[in-house]
Amino acid sequence: MVKTNFKKIICLFAIFFLLFSMFIVSSATDANSIYSKTTLELVEDNICHIDFGGIGEFEKKITNFDETQKSATLTLTFKNIKSVEEEQKNVEIFFVIDNSYSMTQSYVDGITRKDAVIKSANSLIEKLFTSNPNVKIGIVGFSSLDSSAGETEGTINDAKLQIGLSNSKDEVIDAVSNLSSLKTGPRTNIEAGLTIAENNFSSEEDTERYLVLLTDGVPNNATDGTFAKYSGVVANRTKNKLEEIQKAGVSIIGAMINLDSETIEPSTNKTYRELSEEIFGTVENPTTDVYYYITDENIENTIVNDIYEDLIVRTDNTLKNIVIKDYFPQEIIDNFDFEYVASPNIGTVSEKIDTSDNSITWNIELLSEGEIATLSYKLTLKTDYNKEIIDKILPTNTKVEITGENNNKKITQTSNESPTIRVKYEEQEEIIVNTVDNTVSPDPIPQTGENSIAFITVISLLSIILIGRMFYKYK
Repeated sequence: MVKTNFKKIICLFAIFFLLFSMFIVSSATDANSIYSKTTLELVEDNICHIDFGGIGEFEKKITNFDETQKSATLTLTFKNIKSVEEEQKNVEIFFVIDNSYSMTQSYVDGITRKDAVIKSANSLIEKLFTSNPNVKIGIVGFSSLDSSAGETEGTINDAKLQIGLSNSKDEVIDAVSNLSSLKTGPRTNIEAGLTIAENNFSSEEDTERYLVLLTDGVPNNATDGTFAKYSGVVANRTKNKLEEIQKAGVSIIGAMINLDSETIEPSTNKTYRELSEEIFGTVENPTTDVYYYITDENIENTIVNDIYEDLIVRTDNTLKNIVIKDYFPQEIIDNFDFEYVASPNIGTVSEKIDTSDNSITWNIELLSEGEIATLSYKLTLKTDYNKEIIDKILPTNTKVEITGENNNKKITQTSNESPTIRVKYEEQEEIIVNTVDNTVSPDPIPQTGENSIAFITVISLLSIILIGRMFYKYK
């Protein structure tokens, strides 16, 4: 009796296993058949476009689509559309240029230091008028009068206005060039030159004002009658005048040319460099906005290039701290494999989709003028996709959100535009061919799922034999 019941149990188990095996074989065959008859269709090739504050442009679009491989490659592009711009503001500049005797005693490339400064100043003036037609420039020359010739030193007359503020490039250049023919004075009255420039700026609103001081010596004259002395009085009056002009809203850019940093000035027991720093400060901590201590060899480069950069007012068109978030629909997450095709050329991106909000995050610390950042990824239909999405139009993103900064101002933009795709399933009609194919393949032709199906088939056959044997013995 026990044997009989045991045989019945074995028989029932074998029948169940046979039915299960047939179901698995059928399901695998159906799944492979359905997937092989599935294609991916591009419904609308929409471009997700975002205008980012008039400075940047973002695009997300399909750049490669493969129906048979059931994949779509999408490329994200973020471009800074601005160039380096120079603001066309109203600008007034006074050049205050040393015309003392020492400027004619040293030579640079075969010409005097004075002529080297004049040549470089004219090149700078050419660049300034080219970059900004709204600029106005004036020229002041300073040294001292000659007391040995009966002239009175130590007054405002130690400096001369060569030309007031003018927007004529030719007139300004002529005024600078004329300095080379002027008589040079024996001493240096920087305070006089600063005062004349200060008194000739306009009072117009919305105007940027600059004073460029070019000299090769420490002042030993002041406008209170003190002259021929490297004294605290002269130093203090010159420094006070610099600070007074700055408080009035004028930016001062100074250059001390080939200053002797070793020779001791006998009346003060200080080097000329030390005397200069008491008035103008150091390069790192200047009394003026910017101050240069330069050699004769660097006259041209400093005046034409470095000081030009200090004078130009530029608009900051860089984009900073950019965060691009691309959000995916749940149906895309569930039914498509995601992989990056190319890493971003600028910035970093999350390694995979964040399932907490179905997004990837692309961080760009800085995007300069004209730079273009790109990133690509691919969506491929899964073999075991949910059949309920067949013929359903699927957006490839729910939205794209971008945040960033320009001039410390935050910008946020969002778009819901998206390319759309659809999974298509097409029944294929069976084609009857009358011609008999007697071709014999030396090896079996591999089929999708062949190994697993063959294994299940063998098991099924063994189950049938076992069931038949059980029934025979039972009977």
